[in-house]
Amino acid sequence: MSNEVQALVKRRVVGSGTKKTILAYMADAASDDGSGIWTSKANIAADLEISTRAVQINIAAILDAGLLVEVGQKKCRRGYTIEYNINLAAVLLLPPTRERDSPLPQHVGGESRSPLNDVHPTPEPGSPLPLNDVHPNHPFNHNRTLCSADADHTQDLDLDFLVLVAEFERIYPRMGDAEKTEGALTAAIGDGADPREILAGAKAYAAENADNRPQYLKFSENWINEKLWTRHRVKPRSAVDPQKILEIRATDIREAKPWVCRSITGHAAGECITAGPVSFQDCKNAGIAI
Repeated sequence: MSNEVQALVKRRVVGSGTKKTILAYMADAASDDGSGIWTSKANIAADLEISTRAVQINIAAILDAGLLVEVGQKKCRRGYTIEYNINLAAVLLLPPTRERDSPLPQHVGGESRSPLNDVHPTPEPGSPLPLNDVHPNHPFNHNRTLCSADADHTQDLDLDFLVLVAEFERIYPRMGDAEKTEGALTAAIGDGADPREILAGAKAYAAENADNRPQYLKFSENWINEKLWTRHRVKPRSAVDPQKILEIRATDIREAKPWVCRSITGHAAGECITAGPVSFQDCKNAGIAI
């Protein structure tokens, strides 16, 4: 069981509630590196109270997305069970479900965070643990127990950074000094850089220089310090104007273009009729069945 992997999955956009529930269930059975998941689809279906077919379809989708990897098989009474690993690097690249700097953890009340505590968070008589001079939920307090809310101050932020470093080292084509590279990444993240943009930039840089000799490439720490990943940012596409789409579709229907009856569905044509640009007779003349 890994609280860290569970917390990482919990705060990432997986794409659907069912896929996320299944992935979180598997995270509960994983080690801290995402490996060692031995759980049958039948057991997942029974525990989550969904159909086995739904589990099969959604696990296939999770595998296709690269969030899950099949690594082996284990014999059981009815044949074998597949061993899975959760791809932590791929999960890290998913969009977060909430802002990193949320104002307060769910379990903290009042207008400010709790003050530092100079006693053990659970001061029972005869406790073998030493006194702590930090907040019970401070990231560097190794004597703590994770809070039930599992909010933004818990260990999965450290896990995120470790996964980022490992994935960057895998992608970038010319690694330099490991400590300087890690320090440069720390500084970049501290300045507000998006880890996904850094990894995407590193991948693009590697693709651009696939035919170049290593001596002509930037060392990793220099590439990060110079913020060269920003050269590979993809500009967001402009939003699609629904009204313009309706007008184009209506023009094609009125002109009864030969591809209209194959490319425009009855539902889409109905939207045009409701909006007003075309009539029922226009659609009928174009060969659209409504």
